[in-house]
Amino acid sequence: MKLFRDDGHLTDEALTALAGESLDDLSRLEIAEHLAFCDLCLQRYTLALEPQPLLTPSRSCRESLMRRIRERTLHLITSRYATAAAAVALALTVVWGSGSLIPPEVQTHEAPAAQTASDPSWAQRWSDALNQVVSGWNTWLSGRGARQSNLTQQGGQHS
Repeated sequence: MKLFRDDGHLTDEALTALAGESLDDLSRLEIAEHLAFCDLCLQRYTLALEPQPLLTPSRSCRESLMRRIRERTLHLITSRYATAAAAVALALTVVWGSGSLIPPEVQTHEAPAAQTASDPSWAQRWSDALNQVVSGWNTWLSGRGARQSNLTQQGGQHS
């Protein structure tokens, strides 16, 4: 069977044989390569396939696909909430775990909890302690930024 016409396009026999699947692998490969770049032959091949009945799958993949979509959505949502919960837990650990934030009389349990909560001086001391910690962080970060900018101005590498 002749696959190509003299002008380089596929013959009608080749297109019909390709649609009927009666070609060897080498001929099928040559036709596939030609169809990859020749729009005219691709259009002719599409028209040759048109009268054939469409194949129906033996079973539907809709249920398994919907199940996979639900599982993927659940995984994405839970991973986002888990990340947020971990960030909150870490922030609370840093804030509540810092010894400098808790006034000494609360650490030694000298005053009852009801009195310290209602005592405005305790709230002021706690606010001052929090300000001290935050200013310490700002000082440390400012020093680190200044050191890095000095290194880059001097042509050194920063860590």
